[in-house]
Amino acid sequence: MEIIPRQVFRDARSIPARFGKFDPRSDQFNEPEVIVNLRECTSVRVPAALWCVVYLLLAKRRGSDCAVLLPKDGDSALSLHDTGSLSVLQGGNVAVEYGGADISSSSSVILPLTGFDSSSAEDLTDQLHISLSTHRQGSANLYPDVVETFSELVNNAAEHSEFEVGAFGLVQFLSSGQERRFLIAVAGGGGGIHQSLERNPKHRENYGFEWAAVRRATGELVSGTLNSNRGIGLFSTFDESHRPGRELTIHSGRGFIDLSGNSQARVVRANLFPGTLVFVSMPS
Repeated sequence: MEIIPRQVFRDARSIPARFGKFDPRSDQFNEPEVIVNLRECTSVRVPAALWCVVYLLLAKRRGSDCAVLLPKDGDSALSLHDTGSLSVLQGGNVAVEYGGADISSSSSVILPLTGFDSSSAEDLTDQLHISLSTHRQGSANLYPDVVETFSELVNNAAEHSEFEVGAFGLVQFLSSGQERRFLIAVAGGGGGIHQSLERNPKHRENYGFEWAAVRRATGELVSGTLNSNRGIGLFSTFDESHRPGRELTIHSGRGFIDLSGNSQARVVRANLFPGTLVFVSMPS
């Protein structure tokens, strides 16, 4: 199976819809080979990079021979290299085939894509705090917001999700022309938000569709646990994303929600993300 996204690879919605039936979380997934071909991509955004990592690691776990073909475009290949996505894939025995682009390191990534679990979530947040102080990129008065947002997402993932191939966090500073932004992403491959909420009898009957579960998960004190004090992290992130210039994407299974500043949150059924991704962009 060869998956070829659109040239501008934003997220899983850039994948041809016909691949939606191939769910690497399923025991029935039996593709002998999975290739994600990025050769013609001119842009690979962070949510797209995380889709590649999660999808290919899950497919590898199911026994597929997996590979990613890097873009011929040097900037796109470099962005994947810098995020740490390629190192994670290679660590999971996924082949990375270079397309001839010249790749050298840049300093845009503050915290490269790093795996974590419940025992290491706090350590990862501490690592981010140190890295922000070292890199000194962007507005220093935003550092507390970056750390708090990342901490909430990491702790939420560690506490509420059962990720089959682990969870990963990433923080990047993007400077392009007049635009300067912090990009924060946390993702993992597994059952996702819908399955998590189903563990709580309070939610089991009400949110049969993945997109409805994703929307509900942004509510205050909504959690897959039975602890009434849980369910703050995703709600807080959603609430803070209403600030001007901020963007939020939550993608779990086929449920997709995006929010941009003061606009109304948009909830849709989208192509599959085999787990959960939360992506936050905030201007600096």
